[in-house]
Amino acid sequence: MSLRNPAGRIRYPLALLAVVVGVLLLEFLAEVTLNRYVETGSTWLPTVGTIGETATAYLLPLSILSTFVVPAVAFYLGVRYARSA
Repeated sequence: MSLRNPAGRIRYPLALLAVVVGVLLLEFLAEVTLNRYVETGSTWLPTVGTIGETATAYLLPLSILSTFVVPAVAFYLGVRYARSA
């Protein structure tokens, strides 16, 4: 059994959890904003053609973020977590 402080190792899983929750929160906020935009017909949101094109334009970066960036960060944090043992 190691005598190292396990509290130092907990930061990597917590960082991963924060990244995943942050991306999910961003996606939720974007969807809520777009739903309110569609319901109210506000003109404050810059549009790209139709409403569907606008929604795609705003949700695509978040989709790319959750598809590519989160797994890369998870892998990096997993390697750091394994090396800290």
